[in-house]
Amino acid sequence: MLFAVLLIVLQSPAQAQDDTAHHRAVYKEINEKVASFKQVKATHKDEPLVFELQGWIDGKELRKIIATVPGEDGDGSEEFYLENGQPLFVFRHYSTINQDTGKIVARYEDRFYFKNGKMFKWLDTEKKSVPTDSKDFLFEAERLTSNYKNFIIAFKSKGVATKPQAIQSTDGTFLGIEEGDYAHWQMKTDGGKEVSFFILRPDASVEKVFGNPKGYKGKKCRVQWKSSTEKIPEAGGDMKVEQILSVEWLK
Repeated sequence: MLFAVLLIVLQSPAQAQDDTAHHRAVYKEINEKVASFKQVKATHKDEPLVFELQGWIDGKELRKIIATVPGEDGDGSEEFYLENGQPLFVFRHYSTINQDTGKIVARYEDRFYFKNGKMFKWLDTEKKSVPTDSKDFLFEAERLTSNYKNFIIAFKSKGVATKPQAIQSTDGTFLGIEEGDYAHWQMKTDGGKEVSFFILRPDASVEKVFGNPKGYKGKKCRVQWKSSTEKIPEAGGDMKVEQILSVEWLK
């Protein structure tokens, strides 16, 4: 009994991070590549505030937005990380400064996690989860979602194409993962056609299969995927690909 309790305690931190593993991976990927992205600027007025916006575009897809409000006390911003035209992760950091010494008195950080455009988790500055049914959680979810929509409109007014690639769905039977320069998801559709999807920026549901692809072979599944233009050095540059985004296992 004691061993079982200890096992639960030891597993909890890892399990708690499973729902944000994909978010952390995308955050890391975007920031590693951001120097190669095209940078754009815009503003959004929400009286009395004026948001100064910086955006980064990968190909034709907006991937990151930093929103700041100049003139506000302290020093901070909110960073929006985007996937498939929707917010995936928002990192808010704010520092209070001693006006006499110019030194930072305190630093606050909040992490907001989204799935399918809806916020499902908030870690406060102490990295503790804020209850999803609390007034603060509901307020922040509404505020961030509203701000994001307004920021997108602001970028569109500057001629930035922010429309995401259309996401499609395919049902079939999983055949396996083919590995080479890039991994490919292999499956046979319900219509009997064998198809292959690049595995580039999938969510945790796809990443989970990597550990034991044979264990899933032959199972019915529904995959979400999109067509996109990606930089594939092995193909000599830009290439149009079909990449898997997520998978749902069917009975």
